[in-house]
Amino acid sequence: MAVEVGVSVDDDSPKTRFVRYLYIGKEYPVYYSGTWTNQNHFTMAKVTSIVELAADKDTELFPITKIKQLLESGSVPKPETLIFSLAVCARQEKSEKLRQAAYNFISEECKNPEQFMLFIEYASQLSKQSSIPKHGYGHGWRSMVNKWYLSHDVKNLAECVTKYKSRHGWKHKDIIKLSHPVTKGLGPDMQAVFKYIMFGLDKAKLEFGNETKAIEILHFIERVDNFRQCEDAIRAAGLIRTCNYKLDHVHASLIDSPEVWEALIESMDLPTLVENLQRIHNLGLLIPTSQLTEKILSAITNKDQILRSKIRPAVILMAVKTYEDPDKIPVFTKRKLGRKNKLKHRQLPNPDKRIIDALYSALNISFANIEPTGLRVLITVSTESWKKKQITHVSVDTFKPWVLEAACIIALGLLRSEDKVTVSAFTATEGLNARPVHLDKNATYQEAYEKMRVRVNVPPNLGKPILWAAHHRRKYDVFINVVDKMREKYDFTSRAMDLYKKKMNLPNTRLVNWVVGTTSTYMESKYVNDVLTVCGFDVHVPKVIEAFAKRQF
Repeated sequence: MAVEVGVSVDDDSPKTRFVRYLYIGKEYPVYYSGTWTNQNHFTMAKVTSIVELAADKDTELFPITKIKQLLESGSVPKPETLIFSLAVCARQEKSEKLRQAAYNFISEECKNPEQFMLFIEYASQLSKQSSIPKHGYGHGWRSMVNKWYLSHDVKNLAECVTKYKSRHGWKHKDIIKLSHPVTKGLGPDMQAVFKYIMFGLDKAKLEFGNETKAIEILHFIERVDNFRQCEDAIRAAGLIRTCNYKLDHVHASLIDSPEVWEALIESMDLPTLVENLQRIHNLGLLIPTSQLTEKILSAITNKDQILRSKIRPAVILMAVKTYEDPDKIPVFTKRKLGRKNKLKHRQLPNPDKRIIDALYSALNISFANIEPTGLRVLITVSTESWKKKQITHVSVDTFKPWVLEAACIIALGLLRSEDKVTVSAFTATEGLNARPVHLDKNATYQEAYEKMRVRVNVPPNLGKPILWAAHHRRKYDVFINVVDKMREKYDFTSRAMDLYKKKMNLPNTRLVNWVVGTTSTYMESKYVNDVLTVCGFDVHVPKVIEAFAKRQF
């Protein structure tokens, strides 16, 4: 039987669809893991709710209010959706008030240079996609750009343009060429920065080198430019320590320098270090006897730093699994082939067991970073490989181990942060098809993984855990099914959810079907009340599930 789609006017309103898009990149409740492409997630057709909201005088400014709230809270897994939505607000033609509000928001409150340049790119692409293609650099756009640059103080602007020379296909020089800012009434220091952006340091010094107010800022720019051109590893490492330069400032020829990385790591936050760990390994720098390796070990075993950073377990899990064997990471085949071609002539050192152990230790500590929600949760797991012919005497690792990885990450995070969590497994028995599994909340990730190595011989019926809970009169706010594949003929979740909500008098209970082994679903463009489908695995999935469980979208 096909899944029964139940749409309510309230749940599928433009406001609801818009907020859902901000969280998961779709207006319907399906989250696709991995890298999002412009074609699949960033076109005007993907967020039609903005146009609907703009057409109503009562809701025309709702998008800006919501974007501001979520940008400040940091609760959206991928902030690109917020910036793209701002670009759509600026390009829609239903509400001039909304368009101007979007420009004002960027110029007054969006101070991050990367987000600003991403907005420029999205707005440019949307102009090209319109039925009558336009260049998109009209008065409103130019005014917004000029206000953004002029809203920074001199030192801050100089830091922006020297650190972020270009992003997302745009340079500051390109943007200013199109916006034509009037700089004559500005102080000589600010004029010097604009001259530097357009013509370089030599021209800026030639025109403003004798201006007392401009000397300090020109010296700052010169120091940064000199560092960016520095190709001496020892000197560069010293400057990083004294001037606090970041990875973005480092000359390309020094990226493979252990001395430079040692200096960078001393002031690098833990999430950035974990993000760059595989890059350092690919450069061949993680040698067991090196000082760099020792510094990395010291950083990732620092309990206070792990807790202070609020790094999430999924981030560390992906890092350690990538470090152990990148070929087993659930990413697109094209990306795997690209990595192999890039590294085919490079002999890399074997992964250091000390780093692997340190990362697993950090992973176990990081579960303390999960904040409690007060929700009652039932997690049900299936490692069924869905082969047409069953293969006996084969380890579950031969099939889809990432189902177990996903289950352990979500289960341990909830067990340690919540008081009422039940973990169960789909079984081959008739009837309710679910069986509780005792998992110690203080278990390590490795212990939980071994405990969850349970195989079943039939495809899971996604509605059975819900019926099990109804039969035993267990009250839950959220059901989470973690499975390898999902078959429409076994999906009776809509009927099961309706029965459970009525029997238990819990109308707000929600269901998450996390389908780890696929990047597509028959739920594409469909809507089922209070049900979220998650396809694949990435570091953002636990955060998406948490937001959905808390009814943030």
